[in-house]
Amino acid sequence: MGLSPEYYKYRDGAWKLWVLREQWSGELWQSVLEVIKERSPSKHPQTVELHWPRDQVTATLYLKIFHGDLGMRALKDIFRQSKAVRSMHQAVALRRLNFNVPLALAGGEKREHGLLRKAFVLTLRVNGQSLPVLLKDYNLALNNVTLLEKRRGLKQLATEVRRLHELGFVHGDLLPTNILVSRAEGQESRFFFMDNDRTRRYPRWIPHALWRRNLVQLNRLPLPGITLQDRVRFLSHYLKLKQWGRDEKRLLTWLERKTRKRRKECDAVDASGSFRQLMRWNGQLT
Repeated sequence: MGLSPEYYKYRDGAWKLWVLREQWSGELWQSVLEVIKERSPSKHPQTVELHWPRDQVTATLYLKIFHGDLGMRALKDIFRQSKAVRSMHQAVALRRLNFNVPLALAGGEKREHGLLRKAFVLTLRVNGQSLPVLLKDYNLALNNVTLLEKRRGLKQLATEVRRLHELGFVHGDLLPTNILVSRAEGQESRFFFMDNDRTRRYPRWIPHALWRRNLVQLNRLPLPGITLQDRVRFLSHYLKLKQWGRDEKRLLTWLERKTRKRRKECDAVDASGSFRQLMRWNGQLT
């Protein structure tokens, strides 16, 4: 899968880089390189906020740094691109299909004798809020957001997630915190899919059920102003249902069971009681 023609590929020592020509410069690369050198190795990606002059304003950029793995994973990385570069490829593929994702300005990886040592992806900040934060700020009880607006947003998001899956994509971690909402006066909200380093695209002719994992991820967190009826309504829009049949009810039962399991495993809560109570927002964002 190739990047768009506007991305330029070149080497700088041990680094292999893919950059947007009109957005890149030697000075920006030196600033990125200095931040990467300052970071101690970690098994988890590290995200650093940068501020850089762009189009006569100071732009906010996010630098996500990945460090090389050890053992068998290090051997696997010899034969595949880094998570950073895979993330960049997926972002480009999603943008080509008119999905909203952060613009990747650059990505790169450093190898020694084929072993991946470090990698990064640099993206432009999206002006918006994560879905849980937006729901908290626009909680129906506090800000008089109309029921119509909420239901319109549920349908819009469900439609986008369905289109994502219909085109073969499965997001690596589709928690509500990885969906960013950009709102502008008089315009429809835009939903951005964030953190795409584990997003994958599968051939549409290969049967798989990985899309269900995204539904569990979306359903796992209690959210301000979101009721069980809203969750069922979202699933109904996702499935394009006019009425619920046996298979759809079976999926709903499966989704509740998996959500209970993930709430217990990930959030260390007692998931044995009322599902309505389990998914009720307690006033705090996870």
